[in-house]
Amino acid sequence: MALVLDAETLLNVALMIILCIGFTFTYMMEGFPNFAHTGYASIGALVSFYLTRIMGVNPYLTWPFSALAGGAIGVFLYVCVVRPIKRDRGYQDITLTFTFLVVAQVIPSLCYIFNYWSRFTLGHQTRNYSLGSLDFTWNGFKGITIAGPIMCLLLVIGVHLFLTRTRLGLSLRATSEDENLAATIGVNTFRAHCASWFLSGALAALAGSIITIHSGVGVGGADGLIINVMSGAILGGLDSIYGAIIGGIFIAVAQDALGQLIYMAFGLASEAWKGLLPLAFLLIATAFFPNGLTSHGDINVRGLRRRALRALGVQGD
Repeated sequence: MALVLDAETLLNVALMIILCIGFTFTYMMEGFPNFAHTGYASIGALVSFYLTRIMGVNPYLTWPFSALAGGAIGVFLYVCVVRPIKRDRGYQDITLTFTFLVVAQVIPSLCYIFNYWSRFTLGHQTRNYSLGSLDFTWNGFKGITIAGPIMCLLLVIGVHLFLTRTRLGLSLRATSEDENLAATIGVNTFRAHCASWFLSGALAALAGSIITIHSGVGVGGADGLIINVMSGAILGGLDSIYGAIIGGIFIAVAQDALGQLIYMAFGLASEAWKGLLPLAFLLIATAFFPNGLTSHGDINVRGLRRRALRALGVQGD
């Protein structure tokens, strides 16, 4: 049986990398999992859809506006929700985790409210944010399967340069490692936090805009992606942006490959339980790679070898 890693798989890899990087940004800075992360994708999808359908903007040209909207919401949540909670003593991480579980439910409700307003004010209604019919084709490939991976590559390069070459990026890294020490040497930690939340929201919203052209986003949101995103981030290592890239690649390729294998073995009957794959990936990631494939930004080859030998029942160093 031959598994084909086609243009669709490449696009799925690109989307997973973008989402995992954004999720890891939040965890590195704040120390809690943002369950509302993929909710930003719904905002990006909404912005792209309405700019295209109502104002006639090319769907690809809406990407910057979606990213700005997602980034603005990220900063808003940090300033108005995260920062006040972190000022108090107590179980901050638990409080923030449960708070963002609530936020994850609120964002789709806001989308429904917006759609209701749009229906009776603008005369436009939708049950799905989908712009695939407006996409172009090139040599038999859908435009989004070309533009999506290219955008992902540019973002990865941009994030790397931002974190290693800019003053703000270096201050963000310093704050994530030791906020108190960073503050004592003059780093503006508030600005660093805002930058991380803006980047996290912007990346997720941009992914939502890409999905809108690719397969569409339901009005209820893209929260089905959160398990995959968490799996990729955990597998790559929650303390490393580069680990998020590795984890995102692995999860996207593995899911597509296993999906093909399951379909070959069981046919259409597999569709009823193929949705368990993301949960299986999450369980494997947390059970076998609790610290991720990377350690402080470096690939932990020795740790991988040791775990593999243990799994095979072989004693190693």
